[in-house]
Amino acid sequence: MKPIGIGIDDFGTIIKENCFYIDKTKFIEEVEENKTQVQLITRPRRFGKTLNMSMLKYFYNIENREENRKLFSNLYIENSQIFLEQGRYPVIFLSFKDIKAENLDSMYSELRRNFSELFDNYKFLRKNLDERAIEIFDSIWKEKIGANYSNSLKFLCKCLYEYYNQEVILLIDEYDTPIISAYEYGYYDKIKTFFTTMYGSALKGNLSLKKAVVTGIMRISKENIFSGLNNIKVNSILESNFSQYFGLTEEEVEQSLRDYGIEYKLEEIQTWYNGYNFGGTRVYNPFSITSYLDSKKIMPYWVNTSSNTLINKILKEANNSIFKELSKLFQGGVIEKTIDIYSNFNELRNTEQIWYLLTNAGYLTPVKEIDYDKYSLKIPNEEVHYFFERDFISNFLGSIDGFDKALEYLLEGNLEEFSYELENIMLTNVSCFDFNSSSKESHYHVFILGMLLGLRRKYYVRSNRESGRGRYDLMIEPRDKSKEKNALIIELKVAENEEELVRVSEEALAQIESKKYDVELRDKGIENIILVGMSFYQRNFKVIGYKK
Repeated sequence: MKPIGIGIDDFGTIIKENCFYIDKTKFIEEVEENKTQVQLITRPRRFGKTLNMSMLKYFYNIENREENRKLFSNLYIENSQIFLEQGRYPVIFLSFKDIKAENLDSMYSELRRNFSELFDNYKFLRKNLDERAIEIFDSIWKEKIGANYSNSLKFLCKCLYEYYNQEVILLIDEYDTPIISAYEYGYYDKIKTFFTTMYGSALKGNLSLKKAVVTGIMRISKENIFSGLNNIKVNSILESNFSQYFGLTEEEVEQSLRDYGIEYKLEEIQTWYNGYNFGGTRVYNPFSITSYLDSKKIMPYWVNTSSNTLINKILKEANNSIFKELSKLFQGGVIEKTIDIYSNFNELRNTEQIWYLLTNAGYLTPVKEIDYDKYSLKIPNEEVHYFFERDFISNFLGSIDGFDKALEYLLEGNLEEFSYELENIMLTNVSCFDFNSSSKESHYHVFILGMLLGLRRKYYVRSNRESGRGRYDLMIEPRDKSKEKNALIIELKVAENEEELVRVSEEALAQIESKKYDVELRDKGIENIILVGMSFYQRNFKVIGYKK
């Protein structure tokens, strides 16, 4: 079996070290056959963007062409007519994937360093440059403050064109990482012009440019980052172009499992890492699959590779209605939403922008297109559910440990201790759940439902379902009915004042009895049922109940 090169995203290294690799070289053929000069491909992080860009670099690069040719031996592209293009062009490969900074000065410093390292690869050009061009080259190469970095890519393209007498292939990986970082830390408006100028000069009207491929997570259009670029084709996760090259197909995963002698694990792997729909192609998360092949252990790999800072920032700034929609998704449901593909940082609090961000970042996936720009969306798999269960809870509802304790007491029917833990959570959470006198029952419903996410693997958590003579608020049903585990029925109500809490809780409890909400559980042979009535007024509450 071939070794797994976890974290290796350089195509040449993977091939030379004979690491596990699934042939994606047909991507080169499709890039070459597509005559659009600039391709922007947006995909979630860790879905093979950098590896594919590295592959393009090795394929096109006029430098070391004979050595690079060997890398494609026995791969699809070797037998394609497009292979005639191998090694014909000078290539610029610039990655922004590690360019992040907490303030403007630090960002400019990071950018200067990044451009300096890029120019260092081409210092052989200096011997053919005139005095003025050498001065420009050296100012960027030596990281001088005030150098013309915003036009550096166009300048480098011109230098390479004049040296080789051949147009340039420009590859820009993770173009939006520094832009997202700038937004996260609040200086986006101050650096926007730099990126607008840089991308505009490099990608539009650049006479030295043959073809450009740009990757990122988001399309940023309304902010004029790509102002005036009518020569760019956007290939988002909603389009079919290149859909099978970023992620692993069902066939590719099945073959990989057979190669490593673990094909019997397919069903479990499907549940955890499959479920993404890119332009009509169903794909697995490639980082998670390769990590699993290496460790042979089911666990969340992809969701633990990022701080999810932007996701958390946007959700914290969103209104409570977002969480009502998310509660449906948490239960395995599907929602229908209009996806605005033209992302605008200043509008990310808007509902359409939030759903676009969650979808493009890989936390939701389209199920199908319902109408123009309208899609049904769902959480793709168990790995992403894990993110919402753990990272989401810790960021929006309080500490994981506190929740684990609270849920343990709730399942035991120890409502006194549960109330103690819940009070701590209610008083200390810093989420969007700003409980006040205008808070409605649905407000508290979403909050409690969010708490119950951590039970999902061992319990069915249902919300607003019909049973008996009405519709209960929340039901917790053990998945393993062979064990002596309690089921719970929870009814929630809002009191008009603090003095009414006890009475309203008793009312909620009585409703469970009178409406016979327990019929559904009894019909399934479940006998251990705890009935819980909960009432709320602002951040005050009362929980009562008993085992029936």
